[in-house]
Amino acid sequence: MLRILYLGDPKQPRYHELARALRKEWKVRVYNPEIPLSKQAADVEVIVDNGFIKVTREVVDAAKNVRFIQRYGTGLDHADVGYILSRGILLANTPGQFSAVALAEHALLLMLALSKNARLWEPTIRMKQYAQPCGGELRGKTLGIIGLGASGSELARIAKGLGMGVMAVDVREAPPSSKLKELGIGWFGGIDSMERLYRESDYISVHVPLTERTRGMVGKEAFGMMKKTARLINVSRGAVVDEQALLEALESGRIAGAGLDVFSSEPVEPSHPLLALENVLASPHIAGVTLETARRRAEVVSENIDRVLRGEPPLFAITSSSDF
Repeated sequence: MLRILYLGDPKQPRYHELARALRKEWKVRVYNPEIPLSKQAADVEVIVDNGFIKVTREVVDAAKNVRFIQRYGTGLDHADVGYILSRGILLANTPGQFSAVALAEHALLLMLALSKNARLWEPTIRMKQYAQPCGGELRGKTLGIIGLGASGSELARIAKGLGMGVMAVDVREAPPSSKLKELGIGWFGGIDSMERLYRESDYISVHVPLTERTRGMVGKEAFGMMKKTARLINVSRGAVVDEQALLEALESGRIAGAGLDVFSSEPVEPSHPLLALENVLASPHIAGVTLETARRRAEVVSENIDRVLRGEPPLFAITSSSDF
């Protein structure tokens, strides 16, 4: 009987989708926060990692029988990828294509909510006022996308339909002109040309993974280039943005607002100073938490476990630390 350890909350819909996709004869153990993870991993063969528990060297060393670690999600900044691979353990994720629609829609939701001053709606109603606050419109505005992967591309496609101008930067070379035209991207540049995106965008949406290269990349210098009317959206990883620099930019009026689904430390403390600002709209890291995303990912996880059991390489295998 195959033994699987699930690192996640069994009350979440994504666990139910996973349980539905896995073979009934596989024995799934759910992570117990009261017991050291290293002990729970000692006798399992497969770890399905939901992304919120650190997979450290200690855990990898204790998991003597593990031959496959499957990330039920995209980011691997919480795991010691190099060490996992050095131990000969197979590693795979379910990349951004499976959550692209969810992330793009959530980024759009944050953009719309900021534009329409949604955070002020309920207080205004409670004060028995109406016809205020005055909001804005997205049509005609410029969206700058940092990271033109799956979710960044999907957001560009949506923004095009809304009549927004779209700019984008990425570490990868420019897509074919036909692809840029399809996505409605009027200007594309490399990471070394981000200044133009910062200076010209009304909304800036972050869609890059957290790596040593991207950690803190949107910081004080970046905020200094942005329009005073600009709003920052982050649905990727909190640490990509320098939170102290963001706080100072928002408090000083250097930029107009921020929509944040992620923070550098999660779950975020309710006392976090960013949450006290009226020009910040926050959500609890739920951009990719949809039934549809969970279902698509669960099917890949189940298929990958089957592939490993058959001696085949998993889909979306991670073979080096530079793969994500």
